[in-house]
Amino acid sequence: MNALKGLSQPVSVVLVEDDQFLRDSLVEYLGLKGLSVKGTGTAAGFYQLLEQEAFQVAVIDLGLPDASGEELVDFARNNSEMSLIVITANDGLNSRVNCYRSGADLFMGKPVEGQELAAAIMSLAERNISRVAVDQPEEDVAAGWQLNSKSWSLITPKNDDIECTVKEYRLLAMLAETPSEPVKRPKLLMALYGRDDESAQRALDTLVRRLRQKIQQDWDEEGSPIRTVYSVGYLFADQIVVKAS
Repeated sequence: MNALKGLSQPVSVVLVEDDQFLRDSLVEYLGLKGLSVKGTGTAAGFYQLLEQEAFQVAVIDLGLPDASGEELVDFARNNSEMSLIVITANDGLNSRVNCYRSGADLFMGKPVEGQELAAAIMSLAERNISRVAVDQPEEDVAAGWQLNSKSWSLITPKNDDIECTVKEYRLLAMLAETPSEPVKRPKLLMALYGRDDESAQRALDTLVRRLRQKIQQDWDEEGSPIRTVYSVGYLFADQIVVKAS
C-alpha cells in the first residue's frame, strides 16, 4: 500500500476530469499504485465528494462542463489544505499563470502520463505532511477548541474529534476568525450560499441546528459554543484555534 511514512492509510485523491476514458484510466492506474482515488466528471460531483470526506490531493481538469476548473482550484485553496494539481490541454502561459494565481501547486499539460501524475501526487502529499508536522507552540496544543483544517474537524477541549462537512467547516472557520464576536448573517449567507434570500436563510438555520446537535453528542457540558446573537448573526463563545494538523 502506497502510504506516506508515519501513515497507515494511502494518500487520498479526488480526480476531476470530464473525459470518462481518461478519468477511468487514471483512477485505475493510481489505484494500482496504492493511492485512494475518487473520480468525478463535474464540478458538482467535486463539491459533493468534498461534503463526504477530506482529501489530501485534488487533480482538477480546467475544461469542465458545468464550471471552470479555476473556480474549483480557488475554492479548494480557500477552504481546505489539499495540494492542487491542474491538468489541461490548454497549457499556454496565460492559463498556467491564472492557475497558479488561483492557488494551484502544479500544472500538467495533457496528455497526462499516469506514472508522472502518481509521482507528483506523492511528492505534494509528502511535502504537505512535512509542512504541517512542524512542532506547534505548547500554548496552541493546550487551547480549548481546535479547528483542524487538515481533517476538516472540530476538536473539543476534551480532545473529542467531531467530523464536519464542507459547509460546517466553513461556518466554523468564519466564526473562529472573530471568537466571542458575532459574524453577521448576510456575510455568512453570501459566503456559504452565494445569496441572501429566504431559502438560504432557512438553509443556514438548519446548518447551525445540525452542527449544534453534532457537537452536543460529544460535548456533555451545558450549552453549545455556537450562540445566536438575535438580529445580528452567530458567534463562537469560547476560545478556538485553527490548526493545520
